[in-house]
Amino acid sequence: MAEEEVEKAAGSRCGVTCGELSVSTRGLQSGPGVPGESHSSFPRPSRWSVAWHSQLRSHQRTGHLPRGGTTGYYVGMCFAASEKQLYYPSQTPETWRAFLLLALMLPTITCTLIYYWSRDRWARHPLARTLALYALPRSGWRAVASSVNTEFRRIDKFATGVPGARVIVTDTWVMKVTTYRVHVAQQQDVHLTLMESQQHDLSPDSHLPVQLLTIRVASANPAVQAFDIRLNSTEYGELCEKLRAPIRSVANVVIHQSLGDLFLETFASLVEVNPAYSVPSSQDLEACIGCMQARASVKLVKRCQAAAAGACQQCRCRPMWCLACMGKWFASRQDPQRPDTWLASRVPCPTCRARFCILDVCAVR
Repeated sequence: MAEEEVEKAAGSRCGVTCGELSVSTRGLQSGPGVPGESHSSFPRPSRWSVAWHSQLRSHQRTGHLPRGGTTGYYVGMCFAASEKQLYYPSQTPETWRAFLLLALMLPTITCTLIYYWSRDRWARHPLARTLALYALPRSGWRAVASSVNTEFRRIDKFATGVPGARVIVTDTWVMKVTTYRVHVAQQQDVHLTLMESQQHDLSPDSHLPVQLLTIRVASANPAVQAFDIRLNSTEYGELCEKLRAPIRSVANVVIHQSLGDLFLETFASLVEVNPAYSVPSSQDLEACIGCMQARASVKLVKRCQAAAAGACQQCRCRPMWCLACMGKWFASRQDPQRPDTWLASRVPCPTCRARFCILDVCAVR
């Protein structure tokens, strides 16, 4: 009976129950250098410098793909369609000659671009130019890269995102590592703006709803291009702890930071509609024994009449807990993998261990 009443009350007052997808923010851990990397003009290898090397290799692959794809396809057609006489470009149709010209131009342009970037010990590479904007007058981009590598090796960095769009925040830097580019901005120069939020009913990794936030990172230096980072709303609090600058919002975006926050909001709304408990005039309300800051504000009163096994029991404790602490206690006793059962579950009283449900939590008046 209690379960039906709770589910009915929750369904009528809460269109969305509780659900957020928790994404690990420590997916990219620091570690030693990559063995086998040759000592070149790059800084001492680390996982961040691997991202630098990966970016360079990705630019190189843009040349290998056309050369290995278009040129290889042309060579294969020389054998598969020998009647077209593709061995002799002067005798091939115009379409195939244009195709061969394209197959030769793409890798040539790519190799030329890589050669240009490699001049002056890679100082002309786009990432090196970005790092050079933060270099001191008597130092170069390598000193900045070394500083980034040092902070990246620390275990207290913030890291999140899929492999193709990693977001890393250290004490000094905000970085976004994509497949073909590395965005870098210095924390003291950035302006952070919460652009939008997207709510998805189901996430790929869980049957729970997920909220994704888009934050624009714009540097005060006009030479540094602004970029966007995306993260789960459950990671928003941890990101704010790592950032020095506040995050402004261009719209009224409601951020659901965690599954617990959503549940506490729903828990409080359900308790508000329960009958209030009148405290005797001779009894004084003391401070909550959970947080010792707020005054005790709830009392457990058995309201359901079911007598089955595992049903609610009468709690004879005086009001000793505030609403927030009682909600946190209720949430802590739940199965994290089954949030759909939280509202209809029963937990023991934190003091006397008598079992109760949300319908038994009454506000003190």
